[in-house]
Amino acid sequence: MRAVVADDSSDWRSVVAVLLKMEDDVEVVAHVENGQEAIEAVTVLHPELAILDLRIGSLDALTTTSLLRHQFPLLDVVLMADHDSPRLRATCQASGTKYVVQKAKFHEQFPPVLAQIRDGVSAAVGNDAK
Repeated sequence: MRAVVADDSSDWRSVVAVLLKMEDDVEVVAHVENGQEAIEAVTVLHPELAILDLRIGSLDALTTTSLLRHQFPLLDVVLMADHDSPRLRATCQASGTKYVVQKAKFHEQFPPVLAQIRDGVSAAVGNDAK
């Protein structure tokens, strides 16, 4: 699974990349620092996964997610946030993502999310084969 990571902090992008390297089937194909760069990277590289910080600059993650999901409906998007709340989850779902992880708990929360994404990819591949 190819992934694009977007965060305005180069340190956090590096942390996420290191954590993703522990996954045998995930390859980070781009590290970008804002929403516009995320859109450009997804458009050119066609990854299956985009991991976006909720606050990534001038083109925020919710707008970026909406644009990406409109253009690439099969793209899975995971939003990273500093906090979690039912309101935040509802807002994120309205933008087109069902996955939100807290940055401070990324190493705990991301693996189950990735398992859900893998299951969805497997189901989609299985449905395509029919």
